Amino acid sequence: MYETLADVVTIVGFPVALVGLAFVGRQMKNDRLAVSAGAIGAMRASIMERVERLHQAKQAGDVPAWEDEFKELANDLEMACAIYFDGQMSGRTGLLAKNLICDFLNMINADEDLRGEMEKAIHASDTFTNIRDFRARVKRDA
Repeated sequence: MYETLADVVTIVGFPVALVGLAFVGRQMKNDRLAVSAGAIGAMRASIMERVERLHQAKQAGDVPAWEDEFKELANDLEMACAIYFDGQMSGRTGLLAKNLICDFLNMINADEDLRGEMEKAIHASDTFTNIRDFRARVKRDA
């Protein structure tokens, strides 16, 4: 009798365990997407605020302020690349963030003055390591 009961528990318990595992997996995916969206939202807001301050400094003709803001934009992009490599960008928001980073880096690379400012901001061998790694490994349309 105990053997039959054990068989029934196994037969019933296995599908229930599979459903439970599927639920946990789905919840983990949803949690990962929520964390991704939160990190990306904050990253985007920071970058957009920085771009606005860059624009204001340019409009005011304040070169030192513009240079400082550009360096901070480079730091924001460095942080964004680190967030990417930490695996915090997933789903559609992750794709948007990856493309945003690629677009900014491509824009900087295509403009001689901006590229020069980026090079001037390098003060140590490990400055912008995440940006360099990102440029080497990540393609916008891949």
